[in-house]
Amino acid sequence: MQVLTATLRHRELTQEIFNIGDEVATFIENIAEAIADWDVELVEDCVAEFEDIIGDARTDSRTIIRELKGIRQALTSGLASGTVAATMPDGDEQMKRPTPMNAQLLRNQFPITNNSPVMVQEINHILQDRTELVRQYLAHIVDWELAETEKAVRSAEDERTLLTVFGYTSDAVTSAAKAWREAVVADYPGVTRTMRGSHPPEFLNERARIDAVVARVKAKMGRAAGAHVS
Repeated sequence: MQVLTATLRHRELTQEIFNIGDEVATFIENIAEAIADWDVELVEDCVAEFEDIIGDARTDSRTIIRELKGIRQALTSGLASGTVAATMPDGDEQMKRPTPMNAQLLRNQFPITNNSPVMVQEINHILQDRTELVRQYLAHIVDWELAETEKAVRSAEDERTLLTVFGYTSDAVTSAAKAWREAVVADYPGVTRTMRGSHPPEFLNERARIDAVVARVKAKMGRAAGAHVS
């Protein structure tokens, strides 16, 4: 019975770590969608939300990994030896960690020369290329973060491993968002304003749907409470 309880708890904790990784990935994707829409204010809001989420992720994962490590040590010793090891295969091919991004990298990758006149349409294309590179970079961070979260769950040797992953993820994401604001928004604010609304983020529709459901539930509860009082 103790082995069964520990095994179930192990699965529960493992899923919690995966859920944390998925939540972090979701908020990175939100930033990418806001950038693709050229919505500066929304990008800033999404970055602020992401910073809160990544802070919670580091705090929660520290406690979970410590407990997970203890349970795994118990399940892989004595009579329970092999219970967990059989379900936790070795890691796959390592994904390359995203290299840091900054505004100058974007400018160098897609330069706009000031020595000769540049057509407005050409500037638009270049800024779109810069924006797309940031979006692709954020997508790579998502893939890397999810892969590293899975590796951390497989080993569960030290909570610092996952904390390092989330710390690097935080720095990479916020730096990328800052690079976009500097190399696109600050460099050409007029173009940014005209491009805003190009790709409305899907997550806003989901939030609106959830808010509508919550509003209906609250209204129903309010009517029920009023009827009960009368």
